[in-house]
Amino acid sequence: MKRRICSLLLMLALLCPLFGKAGAEENPAYEIMGKLGIGWNLGNSFDAPDGELAWGNPRAKAELFPAVKELGFDTIRIPVSWGHHVSPAPEYSIDEAYMARVDEVVHQALDAGLYVIIDAHHDNDLYTPTPENAEQGKTYLTAIWSQIAAHFADVDERLIFQTMNEPRVEGTSYEWGLSPAKKDHREILAVVNDLNQTALDAIRAAGGCNENRYVVVCPYAGKLTSAANAEFRMPQDSAENRLILSAHIYTPYNLCLNLDPALNTLGPRDLAIVKYELSTLDKWFVQKGIPVVIDEMGCTDKDNEDARYEWAKGFKELADSFGLPCVVWDNGYLHGDGDNFGLIDRVNLNIFPESACIYNGLMGK
Repeated sequence: MKRRICSLLLMLALLCPLFGKAGAEENPAYEIMGKLGIGWNLGNSFDAPDGELAWGNPRAKAELFPAVKELGFDTIRIPVSWGHHVSPAPEYSIDEAYMARVDEVVHQALDAGLYVIIDAHHDNDLYTPTPENAEQGKTYLTAIWSQIAAHFADVDERLIFQTMNEPRVEGTSYEWGLSPAKKDHREILAVVNDLNQTALDAIRAAGGCNENRYVVVCPYAGKLTSAANAEFRMPQDSAENRLILSAHIYTPYNLCLNLDPALNTLGPRDLAIVKYELSTLDKWFVQKGIPVVIDEMGCTDKDNEDARYEWAKGFKELADSFGLPCVVWDNGYLHGDGDNFGLIDRVNLNIFPESACIYNGLMGK
């Protein structure tokens, strides 16, 4: 599969003049897309602001990571919220014990042969992208990424940093989507650009392997529409071909995220919408020399195994056709009235029976 993806990217590079300054055969940005392959999110663990166990998931044990690899995953994304584990501003010194625990799971995942992505997840209250909060956001991101990057300076390129997660203005009508036609919205989009640049600069300044580390850049709210417009820009980078765009795609919304149990079918046009979104990422970014990772995608359980299987299989086939790596969201939950994205049983180290449909679809079974 990886060989086929790389061959496809090479063919597209030869045919399309939009592929940046270097062809795909010379550009490590394309190579990393194939290496990331299919991934899994260790969700609702380290991203729980008050600690790994705060949201009901078990402590991630060392045996989990080889099991993830054995299940066929190439990448693990470990969302990390730092804001409740730092000293007051402006130092924002990260608690040593918390950093040590993150370090432990990162190295366990690397030792299992996985690529690893870590981010600054539920810290949006500290980097809220408004003009009024811009300086605090820059101070915070500079402080934490300087520390994180310095801590992991000797770790090779298999460890990838992600600047933020879904930066947005919470509690507003435009929390999950902005209109670039509005001046105040353009100002917010400009702050997101500046925050991404700030985080990247701090990472590169830490030296060591960080000088050429891959860094994932986030658009407003993680939305495709926030990236595929003239107001979004990738940061200026001292390294060449080492930036990746993040995209979160829970499409179609009614099936994947809407909690109404009656909205549990995959419509005849739904996968066409997925194809449109993925082709937009390809047109706006991949064809212009910027790799993309869909670092969150998923479909909540509504006791609708057939629809979830067809969604997962169709989504993954479409992503493969564009060479786009996917990282499935897993919050560990299977029951209750919230988002039920549980996939891997973190105690017994296998796939939950209720979610075998998603796993089999993603793996082409």
